[in-house]
Amino acid sequence: MHGLLAELKRRRVFRVAGLYGVVSWVIAEAASVLFPALLLPEWSVTLVVAMLACGFPIALVLAWAYDIGPGGIERTAPLDADRPVGGAAAKLAYALMLLAAVAGLGWFLWSRSQPESPANYDSIAVMPFANLSGDAGYEYFSDGMAEELLNLLAKVPGLQVAARTSSFALREANLGARELGERLGVEAILEGSVRRAGEHVRITAQLVDSRTGYHLWSETYDREMQDIFAVQDEISGEIVKALKGKLAPVGPDGEAIAQHAPPTDSVEAYQVYLQARHHWKRRGAEPVRRSIELFEQAIAQDPDFARAWAGLAAAHVVLAGYTGEDASGPQEKAADAARQALARDPNLAEAHAVLAQIQVNEQDWTGAEGGFFFATSLDPNDSTSHHWYSGLLMRAGRLTDALEEARKAYELDPASPVINLNLAEVYIALGYDEQAQRYARAAEDLGTAAEVDESVGFLLAWRAGDMERFAALGRKSLAGAGWPPALMDLALAVAEGRAAPAELQAGFEEHDLPQSVRTSVWTFVGDEERAMEALLASAEDPEAQFNIVWLPEGRDLRQHPRFGEFARKVGLVAYWKQYGMPDDCRLVDEHVRCGFATVASAR
Repeated sequence: MHGLLAELKRRRVFRVAGLYGVVSWVIAEAASVLFPALLLPEWSVTLVVAMLACGFPIALVLAWAYDIGPGGIERTAPLDADRPVGGAAAKLAYALMLLAAVAGLGWFLWSRSQPESPANYDSIAVMPFANLSGDAGYEYFSDGMAEELLNLLAKVPGLQVAARTSSFALREANLGARELGERLGVEAILEGSVRRAGEHVRITAQLVDSRTGYHLWSETYDREMQDIFAVQDEISGEIVKALKGKLAPVGPDGEAIAQHAPPTDSVEAYQVYLQARHHWKRRGAEPVRRSIELFEQAIAQDPDFARAWAGLAAAHVVLAGYTGEDASGPQEKAADAARQALARDPNLAEAHAVLAQIQVNEQDWTGAEGGFFFATSLDPNDSTSHHWYSGLLMRAGRLTDALEEARKAYELDPASPVINLNLAEVYIALGYDEQAQRYARAAEDLGTAAEVDESVGFLLAWRAGDMERFAALGRKSLAGAGWPPALMDLALAVAEGRAAPAELQAGFEEHDLPQSVRTSVWTFVGDEERAMEALLASAEDPEAQFNIVWLPEGRDLRQHPRFGEFARKVGLVAYWKQYGMPDDCRLVDEHVRCGFATVASAR
């Protein structure tokens, strides 16, 4: 045996074995990383490992028989013809050593080629699918595909799914799987692409372990558009199988999640619905009008499409806010559409949120509170419900709670212009101008420049003492509402003592300004009594806006002896008794007392 070992050493068999092992390890490592990235099948890595293992004994045999010398490759000369290496026992030992080396190398290469991932996964993020169709107009479809997969996976018990807007906000971040997993707090990442040509669609999806960067599963589906809902179920089922987590719907036989009923039987209606959603998210008068047209087209193609009815309701309920038209007509249409949606699907959070928003507009604060609570309970990831609920809380003076809901909406949809603007408005009501400016700029960049000037820029200019910008924005706001900008100049003259309040009062009467506008103007002018008279008069108008009351500039109004009278007129006192008082108000012997120093902390 000693002679065999000496001969193996002389013939450099050990050296070749070591060198072959190192080279094989490098090749196996490279294959395990590059092959999944090139979307090669999983067995391709196994094939490389098998070929390396088969080549190992060949390399050892060649090392025994041949050597590389000065003259090139030569057959290795025997050590000594009179001193044989050994008999049958030595040959058997050599064969066993060869087999053990092959087995050891094969196991080592195989173990190194496998991802060192935990067996269980209980969280996932669905990234926006890339649109490879060559037509930017199809982006709504690729986004919609990812959203539907997210919605299906969110229904799997035990599986945590990152909110759509959290993952979609990282669309342009160009981060790897590990960075995405860390940012989104998930163990697995689903990404993919959609290539559409007419009625044919190719969907590629791949699941990646975000802790190691290894691919867990990938597949390509070539389908016709009529199969799109079946493909969504098929992909989501394959994903759950690949996750191998302790998920309730995954049985011992490997069955994935159950099939879910598609939102509509009409693929054409579904495509139109996705386009409508695309416009709805942009907001603004024209996009909202366009979304209404498209939602109606989707409903015409499938009258039982509940989601389309809910989308139509949401578009109608905000329309008047962008067009300046009378809100009664759109609100009635919104209520009808919401009821149509709930008749088809009672658990649609968006439809419940629409009805709650209508109650806000009608100053039914208690009813709206219950409606928003129900909507956010049905779907905690619906950013619109949190956004509108924040608006209710702000109108009721509960600014701390309004900030919490506004931040929830922002976390769910940081790319929404109206949600950024709403967060800016809550911060400015709390007096945090720096934070308000930050989110106002984001809203402006996302496409709400005019609204930012009107609701945030105006106040920031006032607080900064920039009277020139304050006046310019005031004139613009009044002109946009159809009132003479000269009234703004007159109001500034009164504030600076260059004109009498009676002149401004006459101007108001001449142009019949709404009482809520008069309240704001008299508040900025500093005439507390006239501001309170206008505030009390505005209580008769269910559409009146009185957020001025809860701004730092409205502190004198809140401390006025007649403020409690106003609060009772609009139904706020009954609401406060049930759900909590504003941050700086108290009920003292049934009298409303405000002006306490309690405010929300900026976060």
